[in-house]
Amino acid sequence: MNFKKLKNGLYAIELSRGDNPIESLSSFAREIKAGGFFQGIGALEWAEIGYFDIESKQYLHKKVDGYFELLSLMGNIVFADDKPLVHAHIILGKRDNSTIGGHLFAGNVSVTGEIIFIPASKDEITRLKDDFTNLSLWKFTADN
Repeated sequence: MNFKKLKNGLYAIELSRGDNPIESLSSFAREIKAGGFFQGIGALEWAEIGYFDIESKQYLHKKVDGYFELLSLMGNIVFADDKPLVHAHIILGKRDNSTIGGHLFAGNVSVTGEIIFIPASKDEITRLKDDFTNLSLWKFTADN
């Protein structure tokens, strides 16, 4: 992974063959000491994606193997206990031009990943446990 701060304050992040997007984005956030929002494109050779089942209150995981166009990668990074939490969603394009998508847990870049990152202060956006889902969700209070 390489990155460059752009003149407008955004960052361009380049993922290389073999990079895991989630691990790379987490390392990036630790290095710049900021959370924020991202979107990107590229190509993956496998991914572990998920769907949140509201009834069981658990993610259903699925590993997809093969070569995919990374049609859309988007999400955000917040900090909890001084550690970055990457929340990413993905749409993958298959060879037959069909798509599959969901929450991204892991993956492996096959060619490249090209991501734009919009930074935000580490404490501008926080997550708190939601009692209904048991997920850590954005929560805004009077002091944030």
